[in-house]
Amino acid sequence: MMRATRFLRAWATAAVVATAAVACSPAEQGVSQAQTGDAVIVLSEGACAQTCPVYDMTLHPDGSYILNSVKFVKAAGVSEGNLGAGAWKTAEAALTEASFWTLPANQTSSASENCQLGAPTVNVIWRTIEGKQKMIAYTAGCGAPEMRGVVVALRQAMLFDDLVWTDERFAPDGSR
Repeated sequence: MMRATRFLRAWATAAVVATAAVACSPAEQGVSQAQTGDAVIVLSEGACAQTCPVYDMTLHPDGSYILNSVKFVKAAGVSEGNLGAGAWKTAEAALTEASFWTLPANQTSSASENCQLGAPTVNVIWRTIEGKQKMIAYTAGCGAPEMRGVVVALRQAMLFDDLVWTDERFAPDGSR
C-alpha cells in the first residue's frame, strides 16, 4: 500500500510539473492548417522609402527555388534553380531557433509604436510537409530582434547576395 501511495504521489507530482511546463511555454500564434505534401519557406521583401529590393523567393526542402525579382534587384523576372537541400536545412534551423511558431504574426507598424518610417515590410511563410503554416508580416524598422535575425539567416540560406542583391544604383522611381 505504501508503494502504491508513493507511486501515485510521484505520478501526481510529475503531472503537475508537466502541466506547469506546458502552461509556461509560449503558445503558437497565427498558425493555420494548409495543404499537405508541399513544404515551403517563402521570403518576400517589399518596397521601402528608398531603393530596397522587392522580390519573393520560395524554397522547397530539396533546395529548389522560384525567385520572382520585381525591382531594385540584380535582374527582374522569374527564375528557378536549386540551392541544394542544405539551404532548406539552414533556413528551417533559423526559423526553429527563433521559435517562429510562437512569434507574433503581425510585427508591422500597425502593431508596434517603435517603428522607423519608410522601412520595408517583409513576409515570411513557413509551411511544413504536414501542412502546418504561418506567415509573419514584419516591418524591418520595428526593431524585433528575432525577426531581424530570421531575415538575415534566410537571406544567407537563400543566397540573397548572389541571386537578388546588386550594388547597382537605381532611381527611386524604379527606373534604372
